[in-house]
Amino acid sequence: MSERLFSPTSARGRLVVAGLVALVCRLPGGAAAQEHPMDPLSAGEIHRAVAALRAAGRVDDDSLYPLITLEPPEKGGMAALETGGPPRRAFVVVRRGTATYQGVVDVGARRVLAWRRVEGVQPGLLMNEEWELAGDVVRADPGWRQALERRGIRDPGGVVTVPLTVGVFAGETERAERLVKVASFDGSETENYWGRPIEGLIALVSLDRKRVVRLLDVGAAPVPDGPVELGGGRDAPSSPGRLQTTQPDGPGFELDGHQVRWRAWSFHWRIDPRRGPVVSRVTWRQRDRERSVLYEGSLSEMYVPYADPGPAWFFRAYLDAGEFGVGKLASPLAAGVDCPAHARFFSALFADDWGNPYVARRVACLFERSPGDVAWRHYESVGGAGEGRPLTELVLRSVPAVGNYDYLLDWIFRPDGSIRVEVGATGVPQVKAVTARVAPPEGPDGEAAWGRRVAPYTVAVHHDHWFSFRLDLDVDGRENTLRVDRLRPVALEGDGPRRASWTVEPWTPASESEARLRIDLERPALWRVLNEGVRGPLGHPVSYRLVPGANARPLLAAGAPLLRRAGFLGYHLWATPHHPEEVYAAGLYPNQGAGGDGLPAWSEKDRPIRGADLVLWYTLGMHHVVRAEEWPVQPTLRRGFELVPFDFFDRNPALDLPPGG
Repeated sequence: MSERLFSPTSARGRLVVAGLVALVCRLPGGAAAQEHPMDPLSAGEIHRAVAALRAAGRVDDDSLYPLITLEPPEKGGMAALETGGPPRRAFVVVRRGTATYQGVVDVGARRVLAWRRVEGVQPGLLMNEEWELAGDVVRADPGWRQALERRGIRDPGGVVTVPLTVGVFAGETERAERLVKVASFDGSETENYWGRPIEGLIALVSLDRKRVVRLLDVGAAPVPDGPVELGGGRDAPSSPGRLQTTQPDGPGFELDGHQVRWRAWSFHWRIDPRRGPVVSRVTWRQRDRERSVLYEGSLSEMYVPYADPGPAWFFRAYLDAGEFGVGKLASPLAAGVDCPAHARFFSALFADDWGNPYVARRVACLFERSPGDVAWRHYESVGGAGEGRPLTELVLRSVPAVGNYDYLLDWIFRPDGSIRVEVGATGVPQVKAVTARVAPPEGPDGEAAWGRRVAPYTVAVHHDHWFSFRLDLDVDGRENTLRVDRLRPVALEGDGPRRASWTVEPWTPASESEARLRIDLERPALWRVLNEGVRGPLGHPVSYRLVPGANARPLLAAGAPLLRRAGFLGYHLWATPHHPEEVYAAGLYPNQGAGGDGLPAWSEKDRPIRGADLVLWYTLGMHHVVRAEEWPVQPTLRRGFELVPFDFFDRNPALDLPPGG
């Protein structure tokens, strides 16, 4: 487990708690610099939230805390809060015995504002307490140890046990019990145990009863023994000349706690334990006016389903944010590798399984970069005059390590008024062991029906990566409208030489059901959020356009359990009116859920969205067929989208960039 997660009763835990106050004083938004209402909870606020629950008799010494996070202030009350308004609040999910509770605590007054038991749900896994419990239960099971011996593994001490969520396939009876399925890997001779799967051995573990409920032992195959270590490849070329980027005059951005100002941009950021990086109150300063663009943007959910329908694989379909917590899994960032050496690095503060604050070190970075691109240019052939400007960007990055995969989550701000959101997937592909060393020379490769061989005795299983982003846009104010500009071919009549052209046909969805949209290259359209009450100098309503990048669509039939589990995959774009409780695209409790919660259920209300406080939900996906060159660690695969000003300005806002960028 990570060095960041600890038991408060352990020696390491006591040392971390003892040194916490000094560390927190150096964290942006920590207790010593609590100024902004969107700042993450401080150590003192986490302590006060748990103390309030204890004083009210809501928790006991054995209670566990899957989630303690900021309960954001009401959107309409932000102005009052900034001048000293209602106190800050914590949203809390608690496991007490086998029951799940959720509540809201006023952390200043130490008062429980709301509390209720939530029936029929399972919160996300506790990455310390339950991970260790699942491993201990499996190791004590005689059937599991015998299965290892049948595979020639006589020393279980080198076996790594990994608890996996059971997905949507648990029955109604099982759903009431807290379950995980534990897979095993041989880590005796390597740190990259993902390359040493012990195939066909899955233990279904009841975390409530602390026992193995069922042991699956099928399809045993030799543990792959090829090279899986990372770095230092035998065919590595000689090192080229080093490339360094420096800022001798210091950064071009200003920091005030979690508040950032760069060029005309201003925004607040925090690392949420479930969602990861959250940017909020994004504005553009134009002359003496702060123009709102994005009230809050973040990842809402991730989904990674695997294609293999076999008994040891069919359930593997992970909702990583809701089941594990993308923020809590943020990994420490290395200067010169994960971020440039000149980047500013930040730690974050979370609550552990027992409700104690802990510091996650260097889990976010902020840096300027010059990607070597052109912001704009023009060369005039007549006269030989030219003018141009280099592009410089500001990047906020965090890299959660979610099991075998690492994901780069980037929010990129540009001087032309655009924001690019980018995801990079790297890490170790998930593989299964097979009985044949290589594919047969003739005929179908039955062992690789649902994947591709990437190493001897090793098949990487086909899978998808899906991301749902929640974008609460406030384009020059809260009353926004979704505009779909359809690009329509037109047949021309008359005597002219042209017989065809195309035009723009605007359409305004009136309600949520009409705003469920898919990317269609045969019927292209522009998606814009506009403010009909604010007009630019040319009479156009101001707007921002969501520009998709490369994307995908689900390959499964509608109604399939894997799609029901993540119903937000049904469309690339959704639009809903703002509601403070509608944050997680797959629902608040996706673990062991039956599916259908979250975005699909909300949009069934079919609320009006024209002139509303509009929230867009963008689904980004990719199908991943792993190639040999992605083993044992894959080069980063990148996908993204952009928010681009559209009639928001009266000219190119990057026109006035200095010649040096």
